[in-house]
Amino acid sequence: MKVIITAFFFLFSLFSRANDSLVLVKSIPIEARLFTTDLLGNCYVVKENNFLIKYNSLGDSVAQFNEVKKGKVTQIDATNPLRVLLYYADFNQIIILDNMLSKKNVLKLNTIGIFNAPCIANSIDGNIWVYDQSSNNLLKLDNQLALLSTSNLRNFFSKSIDPIYMVEQERNLFIVDTVQGIFRFDLYGFYNTTYHFKTKEVQYFNGYLVYQQMPSLFSYQTQTISEKKILLPNPASIVQVRIERNKLFILRKNTLEIYDLIQS
Repeated sequence: MKVIITAFFFLFSLFSRANDSLVLVKSIPIEARLFTTDLLGNCYVVKENNFLIKYNSLGDSVAQFNEVKKGKVTQIDATNPLRVLLYYADFNQIIILDNMLSKKNVLKLNTIGIFNAPCIANSIDGNIWVYDQSSNNLLKLDNQLALLSTSNLRNFFSKSIDPIYMVEQERNLFIVDTVQGIFRFDLYGFYNTTYHFKTKEVQYFNGYLVYQQMPSLFSYQTQTISEKKILLPNPASIVQVRIERNKLFILRKNTLEIYDLIQS
């Protein structure tokens, strides 16, 4: 709860105070294409060669993982920092890592007949969400790939969706389609609502959706239907942006930047 409250006040400060400034505290030279963060402020960066590096909140490297034979890492889910998921969509394989990036398990979706799953997500109950595009089913699986629940999205939408990102946060599941927007579901896989924001990724804190549309980072309050934004530094070169606690993380092609928010 303390971490959630901290994140909430960070969001309020970041998007509400016009005189606040972002102060660069560390710039890490790295050629990377993908990253994520966890609620402790750790950062997980996938290099061009699929080498995964974990940095702590100070920007110090603390763990590494590399398994090139699995192919291209297409998604990292560190919403549970004790159980990090790496997904290799080309091979339909999920690797489960612990907090030191040691391999704990490998899940092969092909063995249960799933051959086209563009994205996956950690669940708070220790299970895994998988979207099976071939059947248009949203599935929840356990760590042995046993099916726990299924929702056919044809029951909710008139046309199929084409998701590129999925995440569960604060007992909500969000699926991002770059054309149709952000779809929100409950923990049972039942559809709630759609937010028509064109983005590639989303975070959710205490009723705030945070998403990126260049050149800004937006905060949308889902209850009051109000929106605020901040202009990102040098937006043309940004690959990906995330926030965590009191920090802003920006990935550029050759650099990972970590910013602190300084309140005036």
